[in-house]
Amino acid sequence: MSTDLYSAIAIAVSLLPVLTLALRDPKRLRSRRSAQRTAAASERRVLAVLALVPGLVLATLGQWPAFLIWLGSVSAAGWLLVLWLSRESGRVVAEP
Repeated sequence: MSTDLYSAIAIAVSLLPVLTLALRDPKRLRSRRSAQRTAAASERRVLAVLALVPGLVLATLGQWPAFLIWLGSVSAAGWLLVLWLSRESGRVVAEP
């Protein structure tokens, strides 16, 4: 398998728990006064670990270029998700 394929699979797998964490964040939901169920602390920890597992797999396999691509992409996607969710709620986190 190529580096691109390794990193794409790892990014996709990591972004699922990150998205779940972001959408069910207690602080964000509390500020929106949403009745949506928030994630418990233990559930948030499990989701955080699940988001990191693909990176650990890449490191274990010795796919260092794919690991670095995964690390940068998941970090950037996390920040973009935060900006998107803050704009959705009407509160701007950072001005461009």
